Amino acid sequence: MSSEKIAENARLLAGEDVDVSSNRVPPPEANFMKDPSKLKAFQAVTYSAAANEGQTTRTPKNNAFWNQEMGKIQYFISKTLLVGMYLVFGLFRYLQYECNKMKLRIWNVIYNPSNTPQLIRQDVTKLDKIPRRLAAILEMKSVGSVGGGVKGLMNDGSEVACWTVSAGIKHLILYDFDGILKKNVLEFKEEIKEKLSRYFGPSNVPKFALRIPHKNKVHFSNDDSHKVSLEISLLSNRDGRQTIVDLTKTMAELTKSKELQLQDITMRLMDKELTQLVGPEPDLLLYFGPSLDLQGFPPWHLRLTEFHWEQDNDQVAYSIFIRGLHKYSNCKINVGK
Repeated sequence: MSSEKIAENARLLAGEDVDVSSNRVPPPEANFMKDPSKLKAFQAVTYSAAANEGQTTRTPKNNAFWNQEMGKIQYFISKTLLVGMYLVFGLFRYLQYECNKMKLRIWNVIYNPSNTPQLIRQDVTKLDKIPRRLAAILEMKSVGSVGGGVKGLMNDGSEVACWTVSAGIKHLILYDFDGILKKNVLEFKEEIKEKLSRYFGPSNVPKFALRIPHKNKVHFSNDDSHKVSLEISLLSNRDGRQTIVDLTKTMAELTKSKELQLQDITMRLMDKELTQLVGPEPDLLLYFGPSLDLQGFPPWHLRLTEFHWEQDNDQVAYSIFIRGLHKYSNCKINVGK
C-alpha cells in the first residue's frame, strides 16, 4: 500500500476532510442535469413533491389549537387529582394525629403512678417477664419549650431512672446524641438523688452508679459503698459506629505488628471487646419521640433488642415506659444456634 493511500485512510479515520474530487465517479443525476428539457421536467416533479410535502406538514397546524386545549384540560385534571389526594391525605393524617393524642391522654390517666414506687411495682408484677437491661433514647428539647434545655434533659433522665429502679430493673442505658448527660454527670447524679428522695423518701434513697464506658469511669451515689440497686450507663454517638471503627483500626495495627494473629479475630472477640467498650446489649429500647429514630445508637447492641415507641408522642411519660414493658412481656424472642 502506498504512503499516500495510508495517509488518506488515516485522515478518514481521524475525521478530517479529504479532497477526492479527482477520483470520484459522478452519479447518474449529474449527467441527467446536462439536458435542459430533462432538467425542466425534473424541476416540475420536485416542485410538485415539495408542494405535497408542505401541505402534509401544514395539516397538523390546523389541529394545534385543539391539541393545546387538550393539554390544558389534562393539566387541569392532573392538578385537581393531586390537590385532592393531598387534601385527603392531610385530613387522614390530622384525624390520625388527634386519635393518637387522645389515646396518649387516656393512657396517661390510666397509668399515673404519682411518684409512688408501690404502684409501679404493682404494674410490673402483673407481667410475665421484665427486661434485665433497659435502654432509653432521650432528646434535648429547645430551651424555649416546656421541659427543654439541659435541665429538662436531666429531669427526663432522672424520671426514667426512678421508674427503672421501682420496676426492679438493675441496668439502665441512657442515650443522648450529643452526650449532654456525660458532660454534666455530676449535676445529673444530684438530680437523680433528689428525684429518688421524692419517690422513696430521704432516708431510703436507693444507691446507684453512673458509668461512662468511653472514659472507663464510674460515679457512685455514695462513696462509701459500691453495692448499688441500679447501674446507669451514659452513651452518646461517640459510642456507636466510631467505636467500631476505632476497634477495627486497633486490631489492624496489632495484626500488622504481629501482636495479634489474623485467625484470632472472630465474632466472639469483637463481641467481647465491644461489650467492654460500650456495655452489654439491652433487652428493650424505649424511644420517647413521635417516630422511631435511633440517632446513632450503637448498632452492635441492637441485634436482639425489642423496640417500643408511640406514634405522635413527644414527651417522656410513664405510660410509654409501662407499655414498653407490657410489649416486652408479650414478645417471643427466638435465638438461633
